[in-house]
Amino acid sequence: MKIGSFVMGGLAGAAVVMMIQRNQMMSAVAASVGHNLKHRMNDMKVDAIEKALNMKFASSFKRATDSVSHKVQNSSSHGGGLDEIEKIVAQDPSVSHEVNAILEQNGQQRI
Repeated sequence: MKIGSFVMGGLAGAAVVMMIQRNQMMSAVAASVGHNLKHRMNDMKVDAIEKALNMKFASSFKRATDSVSHKVQNSSSHGGGLDEIEKIVAQDPSVSHEVNAILEQNGQQRI
């Protein structure tokens, strides 16, 4: 950019500012436009931050739920959830005692 163009642009900008300051109507319009622009830029910033955080947490949440659903599918395909737990609990009396204590605290029936 030539220095002459830069100076002319600066002078034109200063002339516009002086014109806006002298005219109350133009000053009110400029203030309104500035306020709206500031409000929209703030909204865009908040939206961008929100989208970035949602992408980060959504992807980790998706991976976590995928691994849990994979584990549930594997456990159900191996022979049936609660039946398998009852077999494990029946093998060890101390585990059976602990499970029964927890179930009693929750008001459920004992195994």
